[in-house]
Parts: sequence; C-alpha cells; structure tokens
Amino acid sequence: MGKRKVPQTALELAGQAARDVRRLEAEAARALHEDGDTAAHRARLTEKCLVLEALPEDAGPVLAASSADGAAAFAAGLEDFARRAAMALSLESIFFMGALLYPEDYKDGEPNDLERFMGRFEAA
Repeated sequence: MGKRKVPQTALELAGQAARDVRRLEAEAARALHEDGDTAAHRARLTEKCLVLEALPEDAGPVLAASSADGAAAFAAGLEDFARRAAMALSLESIFFMGALLYPEDYKDGEPNDLERFMGRFEAA
C-alpha cells in the first residue's frame, strides 16, 4: 500500500512540530543532566506536550478543507498525539511527558512515533 496524500502545509506543520519536539527534548536532557535543573527539565517537557497538543488545531483547518485521500487519517492521528500529550500534562507526570512518542523498544537515532506516523503520508 502506498503513502496516503495530505496537504503539503499539514505535513510542514507536523514536521516543524517534530523538530520542535526533538529540540525541546534535547534542551530538557541538558537541563537535567548537565545543569541539574529539574524545573527547566519539567518546563521543556511541558512545552513538548503543548506543541503536540496544538497539532490538531494548527493543522485542522488545512486538513478539513482538503479532499486528499489521507487528510482524515492524518487529522485523526494528530488528534491522538494531542490526546496523549494532554493526558501527560493533566497527570503532571515527567515520566509520561518524557516517554511520550517513544515505544519501549526505542533505540537512539530511530524515528519517534510522530516521525514514523508522518512517514506514512506524502504531500498531495
């Protein structure tokens, strides 16, 4: 089965979010492991969740206006990422915030769940 098509703008928004997530995770790790700053660590992981939580709202209008065959599936996937991020925030769980997007068997350098999800789609 080939890749489903979605609007280029939606892919770009998700791609920017994925880059922001990676940057925030790196900043969180530096804050904790190099600076011993648990407050900054928590703040960066909270920002990570907020980025994910905003995805459906950011990409929603573009996806809703699209007739591309993958637009609905892409929107549903973004909603799922947002739901899990909102849950991590509501639980105030640093572990959940940090583990968000990473399966148990994740190895450094592999794509995270958002990046793998995006890989199933291409620009319409």
